[in-house]
Amino acid sequence: MKRIISHQFLKKRKSDIHGLGIFTSKQIDVGEVFYIIPLDKIVNNPIPRYACIGANEFVCDEIVINWVNHSCNPNTSFEISTERPHLKALRSISVTEEITLDYDKTEVNGSLVKCTCKDSNCRGFFLRRE
Repeated sequence: MKRIISHQFLKKRKSDIHGLGIFTSKQIDVGEVFYIIPLDKIVNNPIPRYACIGANEFVCDEIVINWVNHSCNPNTSFEISTERPHLKALRSISVTEEITLDYDKTEVNGSLVKCTCKDSNCRGFFLRRE
C-alpha cells in the first residue's frame, strides 16, 4: 500500500459543498493512504469541528480533517480502526479535486444534518455528532 508522509499537497479553500474544504494539488491513486491524522488533540465528548475516531473519542486537526466535507459519494475513507487513523483514497482523486468523506461511516448515532453534496445519489441528510 502506497503511503504519503507530507500533507503539503492538501490545501484548504472555498468549497462548493460547504464553507471551506480540502483540495489536492497532486493525483492520489486508488487505495493510497495519503494523510495520517495527528492524535495530539483528543477529547471524550463531541465538539463542533472535531472528527469522531472512536465510540467516545474525537480529534481536532486544524490542518486537514476539520475541513474535509461530507459527500454521499465520497472519494476517501476515514480509516479509524487502525493504530494511526488515516485517510485512504476510495478511487483515483484528480488534481484540484475536493477530498470528501461519508460522515455516516464514523458519526454513528449523530444528528441528521441536511446534505449539500449535490451528488446525483445524494441521500439528502447525513449524520454528525456535535
